[in-house]
Amino acid sequence: SRHSCRCAMKSGKSERSEVFDEAWSTSIQSFIQRSPPGHLPDVLAACRLLVSPAKLPKDLVWRACASHNEKNLLLVRQPAAEGAEAATSGEKELLVVHDGGRAGSRAQQQVPYKDGIKDYLFAIDHEKQECTRYWLPPKSDDLMAQMENIDEELAKPFKEALRLELKRYLDESYVAEGGTTTGAAALTLYSKKGKEVGGDIELGIIISARRARPRGLWSGSWSSQWRTLFVPGQAEAAKLLGIIEFTRHYAEEGNVHFRRRVECHASVPETKEPTKFAELVVKQIERDEENFHFATQDSCDTLCDGAVKALRRALPVSKERFDWRPLRHALVRDMKAYGNGGS
Repeated sequence: SRHSCRCAMKSGKSERSEVFDEAWSTSIQSFIQRSPPGHLPDVLAACRLLVSPAKLPKDLVWRACASHNEKNLLLVRQPAAEGAEAATSGEKELLVVHDGGRAGSRAQQQVPYKDGIKDYLFAIDHEKQECTRYWLPPKSDDLMAQMENIDEELAKPFKEALRLELKRYLDESYVAEGGTTTGAAALTLYSKKGKEVGGDIELGIIISARRARPRGLWSGSWSSQWRTLFVPGQAEAAKLLGIIEFTRHYAEEGNVHFRRRVECHASVPETKEPTKFAELVVKQIERDEENFHFATQDSCDTLCDGAVKALRRALPVSKERFDWRPLRHALVRDMKAYGNGGS
């Protein structure tokens, strides 16, 4: 009967919709990974509604959220350290989540990362964007750990000098946490073993900042990543490579994105004295970031006069482009004159 067919169709539709369709996996993952800064919870809620009443696979959500947070250099508040080391762990600071510091798989609810400044480990719940643990890992005595420790000791004075100089730069140039807009900035450092144990040093610098004003429906993020490879005391200058990226999202009655990214190349002549090395590196970073900031501001100022007006179309009747100068709207004046004359 018609009633039986209707019930069967409804039952079949319900059965299919309660099981997650794997064909959605790529799209859902892309939606989550491309979430605007500060809007990951909103996008997750929309994705769940999209596949409802089916449930999103947990491992898909965990991997996609981890990829999003690492790409956007998520900032999280450091919790209290675990164990006896809690009393000596220092001030609770902001931690930067990045792919290079990951110490485990993304396909888990809490992913471990290494704090490159204090050599602690911290766990991140990527879906909630929270740091849930902060602890000091046990030291290993194997040969590989001993070889890595040689490079770490060689890089230690340079890392400490960079930390102090970068902290001064952030305090002077970046927004303080809180205020009328929610803003924060933090840095992290990391070192990698070079081609030869006890020889060359590879140092990495990451600066991450965010600002948002929920009532104004806008948010933005700023990232600055740098790396240099050198042998302490080498005759030639060390190369400094960097990437600066700015992302902005505006969501009032629309969905507007703005992204700008540049690559930077410089050299550091001093590689023997850690303090002088740090001063030169930070001064170069400051110079490149300032140039990037001014160029981005100029780009925004000229956007309306350039790219936006270039999108205008020809009028359907006259086939003429719209004149943006209001005093030259002769058509309006002619229509008004005709209306007054005909009345």
